[in-house]
Amino acid sequence: MKKVLCLLWLFAALSAFTVEMDAQVCPTCPSFTKTNSTANKKLASLVGCWRGKGPNALAAKVSYQMGSDKSALLETIYIEKNPTMYTMYYMDGEVGMAHHFCSYGNQLRMRAESSSDPNVLLFKLVDSTNLQSLAHNHMNYVKFMFRDQNRFDVEWGLHHNGKDLPQLYVFRRVAQGCSANSDSW
Repeated sequence: MKKVLCLLWLFAALSAFTVEMDAQVCPTCPSFTKTNSTANKKLASLVGCWRGKGPNALAAKVSYQMGSDKSALLETIYIEKNPTMYTMYYMDGEVGMAHHFCSYGNQLRMRAESSSDPNVLLFKLVDSTNLQSLAHNHMNYVKFMFRDQNRFDVEWGLHHNGKDLPQLYVFRRVAQGCSANSDSW
């Protein structure tokens, strides 16, 4: 009987510990797990690795990692013949935000716009650092189009040499061999 009671106590203690591990440090702070926005939840569901194609059939890879107690989503994008770029997605209350660190050397802050389509999430430029003028090369927006749990498209609004050039990428989830290292998948 003592063994049974000890095992029950141990199981209860481990269960309580597991619940604590899943609990967030700040239960009232904004996070991807607490958002009511379907589109922001779909953005958070991208955690993992993806392969695809971009403009001019360039190969592309992207990985998503959740961090900062489920309040930040790090995107690392590798585009063939281009430098690696990073974007951090986070919540400002119920509004999605993006902070893109571009290979043009500027850092762009974008805010999600309301949409009646839960499969579309559009971030538009709010402000930036290291961008002297909107006439210089930069990204104007990023638009996610969620197809299903294993496919999504993303369009980056590139302003390059005085022209607006939408850059469409089509991605599929990598089922095995996922790694944040660009050379390993």
